[in-house]
This record gives sequence, C-alpha cells and structure tokens, in this order.
Amino acid sequence: MASLIAKKKANKLYYYVVESGRVEGKPRITNQIYLGSAEKVASLLQQRAAPLPLSATSRKAGLPAALWLTAEQSGVFDLLQSIWPAPRSGPSTAHYLLLAAFHRICEPGPKTEVADWYQSTVLQSLWRFPPERFTSQAFWDCFDQIRLSPMGSEVSKADDLDRAQLGLLALWKDKQMVSHRLLSYDTTNFYTFVASTNSRNTLAQRGHNKQGRHNLRQVGLSYVLDGVYGLSLCHHVYPGNLADTEEFSIALPRLLRFVDENQISHDSITLVFDKGSAALYNTLALDESGLGWISALPWNQAPKDFREAALDQLTPLSSDQPGVQAYQQKVLVHGKERLCVLKYSVPFLSEQIHSLSTSLAKVTQSLRRLSIELTKPDCRLKEKHIRTKISRWLSSAQFLDGLIHYELSQEDSKWRLQFKLDTTAFNRLVAQRLGRTVLMTNRMNWTAEQVVGGYGGQQQIEKIFRGLKDGNWLNWDPMYHWTDSKIRVHAFYCMLGISLLNYLHAQMQKVCPRITVEQLKDELQDIKQYVLLYPPQGDKGPYRTATIQEKLTLTQALLAQAIGLEALTSKKVGKTKPTA
Repeated sequence: MASLIAKKKANKLYYYVVESGRVEGKPRITNQIYLGSAEKVASLLQQRAAPLPLSATSRKAGLPAALWLTAEQSGVFDLLQSIWPAPRSGPSTAHYLLLAAFHRICEPGPKTEVADWYQSTVLQSLWRFPPERFTSQAFWDCFDQIRLSPMGSEVSKADDLDRAQLGLLALWKDKQMVSHRLLSYDTTNFYTFVASTNSRNTLAQRGHNKQGRHNLRQVGLSYVLDGVYGLSLCHHVYPGNLADTEEFSIALPRLLRFVDENQISHDSITLVFDKGSAALYNTLALDESGLGWISALPWNQAPKDFREAALDQLTPLSSDQPGVQAYQQKVLVHGKERLCVLKYSVPFLSEQIHSLSTSLAKVTQSLRRLSIELTKPDCRLKEKHIRTKISRWLSSAQFLDGLIHYELSQEDSKWRLQFKLDTTAFNRLVAQRLGRTVLMTNRMNWTAEQVVGGYGGQQQIEKIFRGLKDGNWLNWDPMYHWTDSKIRVHAFYCMLGISLLNYLHAQMQKVCPRITVEQLKDELQDIKQYVLLYPPQGDKGPYRTATIQEKLTLTQALLAQAIGLEALTSKKVGKTKPTA
C-alpha cells in the first residue's frame, strides 16, 4: 500500500506517491514517485476540477502483464485452454498453471502467498477473478484434476502434461523457434523435504545431490531446450536415485517420440549434452537413432597428445567467438572414430585461474590457521583428524589436489604442519589444462567452428538452470509438494515459465538487441502503476479511480511499447465502490 504525501517548497505544496517499509528495523521510504503540484496532478488526470486523491495504491504492472500478454500472443494460453477447457465461471486450469509460472518468475514462494501477490499486480484487473479464487487449497484441488499416467518413459496422450508438452513443441515449431534444430540436453536434481517415512512418494529418493544436500531425498529432472532460444521442448521428472547415464536411456526414447509426433526428421537434429551423459552405450544409441550429437569428452578419455596440443596448432575462430581457438582431428574414442575438437578459450582460462586462485587463497588460509592451532599447548588434535581436514580442503575445488604439498611431522608429542604451493605444477596446469575443453561429435563433416558454436548452447542452458537454484528468478526450491503427481505439475509450470520468459526475451531482442534475460526481467519488474481513489462528485455519487503509470526509462519505454503494455494503462477516471 502506498500513500499520498505533500511537501511544502517555497510556500507551495507538491505531491508524491510514496511506499514505506522497514530497512534494518527502521521505517524508511523505499520508493517515491513525484506527481507535482495540485494543478499538475489535475492536468495529468485530465480533470482540472478534480480534488486531490484520497489514497494511492501501487501495483506491479510490468513483468506480470508482459508474461500474460506473452502467453496470449504466443498461443500458449489457447493451447492450455484446449487441453483443460474453461469452466462456466471462475479461473480455468490454464489460469492456475500460468499464475503458478508467473509467480515463480516474479516472486518465488509457496502457494499461500500467491493470492496476495496476484492482488498486488495488474493481473487482477485483467482477469477479473477475486484473490480468494487463488488460495493454496484451490491450487491443490485444480492440480488434482490433471490426468496423469503411471510413472514411466512412455509418452501418453492420456497424460495431460504429456499432451501439453507435445502441443508446446508443435507451437514453437510453427513459430519457427526450433528451426535451427540445435537442442540442448541436461539433467539436474533438487532436494526436497519429503519425510523418509513418506512411502507414497516414489520420485523423492536419496542420491548424489548436486547442491550437496545428500541427507535429503531428491527428485531428478532431465530436459531438452532449444539451443538458441532456450524454450522448453521436452522434460522428464525421474527418481532421485537414478544416475544421469541411466536417465539418458529413458529420456532419449521420450525425445524421439516427441519429435516423431511433430514430424521432425531425426537427421535434422543435433543434440548437445554434457560429458556426464556421454557414456559409450548412450553415444551408440544416439548413432542408431539417426540424431546428430555433440558432447564434451571427459579429459582422461581424450588422447594425451591431442588434449595437450601446442597452442600454435590451434586456429582462432571467428569474431563471434573472441579469444577462442580450436584444433580438430578424427580420433578413435571407445573403439569408434569421432570428430574431436580441442577448444581453447582465453575467457574460460581467465575464469578458471580466478576461481582456482580464490580456492588456493581459502585453503592456504585454512592451512595456516591449522598450523598455528597445532602449536598451542592445549591442542589435542589427532593425526587422523588433521589429515581428514586437509584432505577435505584439498578436494573442495577442482585442480587443488596436486598443487599444494604438505608435510605433517611430530616433535615433542606435538604435530607440526608445513605446506607449500607447487609452482611448477601450477604453471604446467595453466599451459596444458586450463582453458581447454575436448568436444566430440558424430557430425564428421562439421568444422571446428560449427562444433564449438553448437556446444556453446549448452552453456546457455546451464545458465538458465542456475536461475532455478540461485533464487534470482524462477526458483524451484523449496518445493512445497509432497506427492509424485504434484511434483510433476510443479516441474511443468517451472518449465513453462522458462519458455514464456525466453520467448519474451527473443521477441524483445528485436528492439533491445543486447538485453539479457536478467536485464529484461529487472527492467520490467520496476514498472509499476498507481491507482488513485477520489471522493464522489456529489453527496451520493460513486467513488472514482484513476490509473497512472510512473515515468519510464528509455529502455522500459521501448519494451513497454513493443510488448503492448501501454494498452493496459487507463488514464481515464472510472467509478468504484468505496472501500472500508
């Protein structure tokens, strides 16, 4: 809730819409919009005789409205409505799924917060549904009506979520958003708080958690995104104890059914995936399917003379990939000839050196503190405990082991720790390992430029999914669902949110070519509207409202015009009932 205040300057009143909140425990003005003098306010509202407003309420206008318009204009809303027809009154399943996706993008949180968030946005004025229709129970009741087939790899038209995924792929294909046929495949997992005693949940299982929460049950997610635009084309939720290589044998047939259903030829697709899924039987299955593919090759599986080739053997790539050099060669891998490309990237080298230097500084500091602790008279640390500590520190980051040598000796029943950095090993690491990636493909006629450029889409996908975990946008965790069916629905609207945001980003690049997804989200998130409440003109007349939009930056104005946000802002004075 915002308020209207007046500030006196030179014996004249000037009006502001302000929002307040607590900052470090103290009340502070968190946002302020200058309206001007009373005459200016009246002129802005085209009501020169109108009195000053009784109150002002802010509402989030940019990002929620942009996502809704994207869902409408792209055809996503109509598609969802075709699968889940709208009831005679009230919101449809499509509304619930879209609202869940919007909320995850804008302000991730539990379903208990959705109604309040919905009320604080322009969505309420666009949809005309009262907030009470979006309680957490309403979401659970709606999701319970979604038809799901038993867990498995088979794509079923009796499964509503499979039908929706198939329909979305067809939609993106019709819009030529998968015309490049470069698809990125990856897996991730998410920890849950599903109790160990919950036997009804088969998806949440203990396994190697990529966030380090091995003590919690987790669910796995494999997904295929368009390698250029980042649209979700196919995904699969699987038990958390299933290895990445095993999930690939389930995900691949599933992907093939999706592309066959949409009449996409196998030989037109190049699937890009990480080395974690590059097992021999997976690459052979890909060969048999007729798909092209690009993968990173585990470093120790690449021939030593190839992976450590001198830099003068590498050729600089185009200006589209500055600081990148490559060398290609047909290499026998797992008994079969593949085209391998050694990629050397100066930006990647700098990133790795920075990360390694930071890790070295942390470990060195820890070792120094331990060395001092061992000299204290009251220190009772045992050798096994000391070595366990050091081993844990040296394994905390890649490449650390082998760069730091330590010696633990005993003098007068006290342990003494000495350590040093192996500069020779560090220089050898920089010269022969850092900045380098070995790629392999079955596209034997491709150039190194094509292979490196194709694999670059995988980095975009990894960036997208960091957003699912770091809380900046579309935060998956924590997942407030406890049953297999609702976890699958949760995955669907998260992936739907990814597609909508990335589709919007693709459209907005036409007016702001260099804008990133994060920048787009931030710019739209800052666009707000203010609803001003006015007293009735007569003693018995209705209260009146007017909507104004705060001043936009140049970027916001370009985006608002391209999206069509200005059509959602009415500057006319309307009528309303007085509020308590």
